Amino acid sequence: MRKVLITGGAGFIGSTVASVLLDRGITPVVLDDLSKGRAEFVENRVFCGGDIADAALLDRIFTEHPDIDATVHCAARIVVPESVAKPLFYYRENVAKTVELLDALQRHGCTRVVFSSSASIYAPTPDGRVDEDSALEANSPYARTKLMMEQVLQDWTRGEGAERQRVITLRYFNPVGADSRLRTGLQNLNPSHALGKLIEAHTEGTPFTVTGVDWPTRDGSGIRDYVHVQDLAEAHVAALLRFDEVIAPD
Repeated sequence: MRKVLITGGAGFIGSTVASVLLDRGITPVVLDDLSKGRAEFVENRVFCGGDIADAALLDRIFTEHPDIDATVHCAARIVVPESVAKPLFYYRENVAKTVELLDALQRHGCTRVVFSSSASIYAPTPDGRVDEDSALEANSPYARTKLMMEQVLQDWTRGEGAERQRVITLRYFNPVGADSRLRTGLQNLNPSHALGKLIEAHTEGTPFTVTGVDWPTRDGSGIRDYVHVQDLAEAHVAALLRFDEVIAPD
């Protein structure tokens, strides 16, 4: 594998995936509109600024980089409250634009895709635990866009040209941390997750509030699982490298 297209490659997860690829001697080609990503995360990297649904831009990328072997699709809007307030915006950004992206990938014969999905598509359970066999029940417009895109991708692998189109989907909760060599990190300077709020409280000398009093835990407060973004990026690259292995059909 020589080059990999990373959509959303200036964001938190995408930029860390790009770092891991560089460490493996694989060139990341970053496509990002910088609406959320940070320009400093693509310094000294192959960067193409623009929209994932821009057909002309995608044609230019593949003309300039015909040796792109696969795509890691990390570009998405991810804020649940915003998705509730602006559902059409989320369906347009996360679903409709991804369909346009897939059309361009198929046109250029780049038909191996690792999709960065979300464990938010799982149905809630009484004890708050899920695994890969848990039922699916997306409960926000954001989560539904992720589930919908998984379904689109599945159909894509069964449609015209199905012998070439292959997809690996990764579902995960709550990435935290930064690239192990501090090349990249959170793109949001005011994070809303627990680790960000802990750091903010420490920096500002303010209390850190633990919420929840009636969860089935030792003290009634909520517990969430986190995954380090470096481990997550390594998993994305491991998935990329497995495309050359034989995957049994359903």
